[in-house]
Formats: sequence, structure tokens, C-alpha cells
Amino acid sequence: MRMHWTELLPVDRFSVRTADQIGDRDFKTLHLLYQPLVGSTAISLYSMLWSKLEKDCFFSKEAVHHELMAMLSLPLDDIFEARRQLEGIGLLRTFQRKEDTSTLFIYEVQPPMTPAQFFQNDVLSVFLFNKLGKNRYLELRNRFMIEAVDKRAYTEVTAAFNDVYTSLQYSEMVPAMNEEALEENHEYQGMVHSGDVTFKEEDFDIELLKADLPVFIDGDRLLDEPTKAAILRLAFVYRIEPLEMSKIVQQSLSKDELIDEQELRRRAQEWYRSEYGSSPPALGLRTQPDNHRTMKDKEPVTEREKMILFYEKTSPLSFLESISDGAKVPQSDVKLVESLLFDYQLQPGVVNVLIDYVMKMNNMKLNQNFVQKIAGQWSRKQVYTVDDAMQLAKREYQDKKKRTQEEASASAPSTKNKNRSNPPYVRKDKLPKWLENDNKKQQTSASEQEEETKLNEEKQQFEEMLRLRKTSRQK
Repeated sequence: MRMHWTELLPVDRFSVRTADQIGDRDFKTLHLLYQPLVGSTAISLYSMLWSKLEKDCFFSKEAVHHELMAMLSLPLDDIFEARRQLEGIGLLRTFQRKEDTSTLFIYEVQPPMTPAQFFQNDVLSVFLFNKLGKNRYLELRNRFMIEAVDKRAYTEVTAAFNDVYTSLQYSEMVPAMNEEALEENHEYQGMVHSGDVTFKEEDFDIELLKADLPVFIDGDRLLDEPTKAAILRLAFVYRIEPLEMSKIVQQSLSKDELIDEQELRRRAQEWYRSEYGSSPPALGLRTQPDNHRTMKDKEPVTEREKMILFYEKTSPLSFLESISDGAKVPQSDVKLVESLLFDYQLQPGVVNVLIDYVMKMNNMKLNQNFVQKIAGQWSRKQVYTVDDAMQLAKREYQDKKKRTQEEASASAPSTKNKNRSNPPYVRKDKLPKWLENDNKKQQTSASEQEEETKLNEEKQQFEEMLRLRKTSRQK
């Protein structure tokens, strides 16, 4: 199993670098716009890494991760998960170099987007809207906006370049670095800036989209790098498959047979509304992270291992859809799942186990109070893997069943006739397979134990009868 300690140890060293300095406005952007999406732990880690940079410095001295653990009062696995969240949202780039006794990490802190870039971003703005709600979202957006000026009522009097400056001689135009070359292994401050979120092309079959385009459309010419990036963003946010995206792309072509990005965005939004209604998409972790998987690179053999693999490879929303045979998931259930992922910090695979257990125990209903009660317990017990969640669910089921049997025995009528005329009601829920198998094993074990006890009693009675007969003969 690939856990965080296979990636990171307290003794591993790190150094912090940055491509550009950030100011008060950037920190406001972090806390007001980014923190609702990634949580306070990730932003605390970001601030701590930034504090390692002295004033006007762009790189720090080396330190060990144990220092981060002490300063943030967090275990290493929480720091590792927070680091991944910062990487995923574009606030951190990580590089590592393996050495004999440890690993050296370079953490390159990325400045956040400007508010204008953030609110124009297809991914982050939509998820922030869903997280905060319409009123709070509009309030935040207006905070970063200024009133537009109608420039048509004014005459521009800005001086042109050649109004102010004269032509230079060729010798004056040669950059100074041609006379004194830039030293190797150096780079200009602010040279690299990459705060946008990125997506892997493997998650979306761009070739299938190309193949579905009409023969008269040149897919390679049409889908240049900026267009592909826009398609990947929209496909992720609005959960659009390649064949559906192909139709949307064709509807978004301009007269010169190029993709109009604004039209592409509008068409994608219309498709989402027709499929899912007016509620915006919710941000959620995709599937169980690799470092919390027990079936990674392992072929399942038993039914239990197959269920573990299924829970690990399936996102909670897809799991809910599979339970309802592809029917639309109610928005209340979507909100509840999002709460389990973000508020209770449960892993996606663990959420799947919880959903399956609760729905099978409650006639296919997600009782919010019951779900949150279990989620709170699992969060406190630090349940990170599907295997641990299944074992804990089994113990809970066994304890509940035992309490029910004890209560039934205590309240049962004393006479046999009453028992015959009014047999106690026994609820029979259709349990998950991994619970059913365990229950059957328990029943089999209990019946075997009861049979063995009965045989031992008969054996004792027989031996006692022989002893009495032998005693009577001696007399």
C-alpha cells in the first residue's frame, strides 16, 4: 500500500522558491477566494512556506519537514494532503531529488490568480459559486470590481511612444546581456508564473473527440493548445464526455471554421443545464487517492477485494448514480456527499463505503443526521482506507445487531403461547455483500458452536449414565 511515508518523511529536507513576490491583495485573494475551495489547512501550509522567504528573497535555506509539523501542529499525512491540494489548484509546484539517506524537495510557491483571472476562470469560479451560494459569491465578486467608465464620452490624449522618445542608434538597442552574458544556472525574477489549474489529457479522450468530427473539419488545426485547454476545463467542470463535447464543438464553430471560446463556454453551460438543471457543478475529490489505496497494482481475488477495488476506483457521485441505475442524483444527496468530502475530510472511497452501508441499512435512504453521525465518528477515528472503513462498518453492524437481540430478549413475553401467537418482528435488510458474507459466516460459526455444545452435553450425559450403571453393579 502506497501511504504518505513512501512519498515523504519528517527527515526529508526542503527549500522554498518563488517566481514572484506577492502582496496584501494576493493574500486577500487567497483567503477570500481560494480558502473556501481548498480549506484552511492548505492555506496555512502555503503561508508557512511563504514565510520561509526573507524579505526580497526568492529562495530559502534548507529545512526538514519535521519543522513544518511542529510549526503547523499537524501530522505529516495532513501536510502531504495539503501540499497535493495546493499543487492541484495551481498554487505550488513540487520538485524532488532522491539522495542516499533522504529526499530533497524544492517547493516553488506560485502567486495566486488576480481576482479578474479567478472570476473569469471556468473551473474555479463555478466551484466557488457552488461552495458559497449566489449571494455571497456576488458579494465577493463585487468587492473586487470597480465601476466602469464610458470611454466613448472622452477623448484619449495619451502620448504615443514616438511623441516622447527619439529613434535610437543600433548600438544603443543591443541589450546589455550581449556584452555580459547571463550566468548559467540563473534566471530572472518573475520569469516563471504559472498559477492556473492544469488537467491531464489522459482523463479526457481528445482523440475520440477528433474522430467524431466530420471529415471536412481538420481536427489537428481546429484543436490547438489553447482550445484543447479550454475543452479540458469545460469537460471537467460540466462532466461532458468526448462524444457530447464533439457536438458542442461543432455548434461553436465560427464562420471561418474556428472555435469561438465564448460560444463554446455558452454551449457547454446550456448542455449542463439541460442535463442537470440550474444547480452549478460541485467541486469534489475525484476518486480514492493513490496513497490511501490498498488495491493499487494488485489483482483482486476474493469478492471483498473486488468490492474494495470498486470503492477505490469510483467517485462518490458516480457511485450514487450506479445505485440508482444512472438516474439523476438528488441535489440534497450531492450536497451531503460534498459535505462528507470537505467538512468531514473523508476520503472518496471511505465515503462510498459509508453511503453503501447507510443506504442498505435504511431502505435505500440517505438519512442526513445518521450519515453525519457516522462521518463524525470515522473522521475522529482517522479512517483513511476502504478496508478500514469496511471493518469499522462491520463492527458497528455487529454491535447494533447484538443490542437489538438483547433488547428483544429482555422485552420478550415469558409464556410460550404468547411467543407463538405474537412472534417478534425481525427486520431483514438487504445488506452489502461484504456485510452479508460476514453475517453468514457468523451465523454458520454460531450454529456450529451450538451444535458442538449440544454434542458435548449429550456426551456428558452418556458418560454420567455409564458411571451410574457401573456404580449400581458394584453394589
